[in-house]
Amino acid sequence: MQLGELVWVRNGPKKPAWGIIIEELVVYLTDHSVMISYEVLVDSKVYQVNSIDVLQFNYYNRHLKYDHT
Repeated sequence: MQLGELVWVRNGPKKPAWGIIIEELVVYLTDHSVMISYEVLVDSKVYQVNSIDVLQFNYYNRHLKYDHT
């Protein structure tokens, strides 16, 4: 996921809602694994959520990538 991307936030706010990723937090663990969480702006509030709580839509802007002339 990228900064500024529109995502569906399942957990964090009181109910699921659309949000914008404003920060990616990466923690490298001693067993050579990585933990990634995100700060997401939802309804003018910032929530810190895990990557499993954020749903990315790969096709919501597909019309911007293809020329339909």
